[in-house]
Amino acid sequence: MRILTINLRAGGNAITIPTIVRRAAHLDVGTIVFSEYRENAAGALLRNEANHRGYTHQACTPATRGNGVLIVSEEPFEGIPNPFGLSSDEYPNAVLQAAFDKLQLYGVYLPGQDRKRPHLRCLIALAAHCKEIGATAMCIGDFNSGRNETDIEINVRSGRMLDEFSTADLYAELETLWTEAWAYLHPGEYEFSWYPFRRDRQYVSRAGWRIDKAFVSPTLLPELKAAEYDHVFRMDRLSDHSGLLIEIEASPG
Repeated sequence: MRILTINLRAGGNAITIPTIVRRAAHLDVGTIVFSEYRENAAGALLRNEANHRGYTHQACTPATRGNGVLIVSEEPFEGIPNPFGLSSDEYPNAVLQAAFDKLQLYGVYLPGQDRKRPHLRCLIALAAHCKEIGATAMCIGDFNSGRNETDIEINVRSGRMLDEFSTADLYAELETLWTEAWAYLHPGEYEFSWYPFRRDRQYVSRAGWRIDKAFVSPTLLPELKAAEYDHVFRMDRLSDHSGLLIEIEASPG
């Protein structure tokens, strides 16, 4: 099973969306998690394009105001928006659960700065529960958080802490319960999945952040086969994020 996550950049538009979906299908992925999804004309186009490509099973958070999450798949699942029951002032559209037959998949677009602390606390509690009962689960998407030492390009290049994630403490706690897929399969390596979007195509930024990630539960870890960033989405200016492609041995259905 191959699962892709890609940030649409403000919901995407009529130019970027068909190409994003076409490239995702070309990567032979069975399930796609879209972050920064919006329920508007672009969102309707995205769902239609995905449906035409065979991703007929779909669920989304009710993102009529602000950003949310859309999950589409070739396999059936039950979509559960706001699985943690967060209140309306706690960004409840940030998490969407997709309950497959053999996998609990959580797609995320966590808000910036300390606004994501409730979500990370819920994910930590979820990870502890899944570990306790041996559940097979994955959380994937745009976390807007990470390790200060390795996930901020300016820190890596300078060897000093020049910038930081406000929620690095909770992120580190989550890592003690679930395994971050890319870091696990690429020890000692550095890649960055987001760069500031600039109109000047010739500008080379060194301000990268690795914020698009996937966490897997202990029972799913033996099934993890690959975790790779697809920078074409970003280099072709379809988004300001790279895609993240995860491959697991078993099918969630």
